[in-house]
Amino acid sequence: MRIFAAGMSKKIIVVTGPTAVGKTDEAIRLAKELSCPILSADSRQVYRELNIGVARPSEEQLSQATHYFIAHVSIHEPYNAGKYAEEGRKLINSLFDTHDHLIVCGGTGLYIKALLEGLDPMPERNPVLRAELELMLGQQGIKALQEELRSLDERRFSSIDIQNPQRLIRAIEIARGADPSGSMLPAFRHDFVTRFVRMETDREQLYERINSRVDQMVDAGLEREVRELGDLRELNALQTVGYSEWWPYFDGHISMEEVISKIKQHTRNYAKRQMTWIRNQFQAG
Repeated sequence: MRIFAAGMSKKIIVVTGPTAVGKTDEAIRLAKELSCPILSADSRQVYRELNIGVARPSEEQLSQATHYFIAHVSIHEPYNAGKYAEEGRKLINSLFDTHDHLIVCGGTGLYIKALLEGLDPMPERNPVLRAELELMLGQQGIKALQEELRSLDERRFSSIDIQNPQRLIRAIEIARGADPSGSMLPAFRHDFVTRFVRMETDREQLYERINSRVDQMVDAGLEREVRELGDLRELNALQTVGYSEWWPYFDGHISMEEVISKIKQHTRNYAKRQMTWIRNQFQAG
C-alpha cells in the first residue's frame, strides 16, 4: 500500500468506517475543501435500483461534490471487487490528470483493498463444490455456510455480508483455493500517497444511530422499494441486509415488527464486522 513520501503531490484520502458513522458527510466536507471528486467504495450503493435500503446519499448531498460509483450499474449486471478495482484504477488515472487530490469513501473494505493493493489470485468457479454448498444451504440453512467460512477463513468471514448466501458460497470457493487464476489490474500512472481517515464512535452510540437510520428508512418507504423489486428477489444483489429480511414478511411468515428488528440486528452485526476488518487492515493517518 502506498504511504506518505517526500515529493509526491498526488494524494488519495480514504474515508472509511462502519455503516452510519457519518462517512458521507466527512467525505463531502473534504471534497469541498480540496475541490476534488469522491469515489464511492460501497458494494451496495453501486446498484442503481437500490436507494433507501442502502442509505444512498441524498440528492442534496450528491449535489455538493462529484460522486462516482453511486447508482453505477444495474442489479442485473454481475459486479464485484475485481470489476470495481479495474474501473476505479482507470478512473483514478484519468482524474489525476486534472486533480491533485481524490477521496475514496466507503465501508466495503474489500473494494478499498482491491482498488489500492490489487487482488489475490481468484479460483475459478467449481461447479461440483458449488452444488455441494448449495445442497448444504438447502438442507442446513445459511448458518451452516457461515460456520463453514468461519472455520476456513476468519478474516474473509469478517469482511463480507454473511447474510448473502451467494457471497458466502463464493467466499468458501475462494477460501478452498481450487484452480487459482488471477487477472491483471491496470497500473497506476501517477505516484501518490494515501491517507486513511478511519471514522469511529462509541459502539453504543453507533448502534443507536443504526437503529434510528433503519426507522428513517422505513418511514421513507423502504417496504415499497423492496416490494417493487420482489420479482427479482433471487438476484445476488438483493440477498443483502435491508432487503432479504422482507421476503418472509411478503410471504406472510413474519410481522413488520420482526422485519424491522432483523434489519437492525443484521446491520449492527455488519457494522461490527466492518469495524473489525477496518481496524485490522487500515491504519488511520
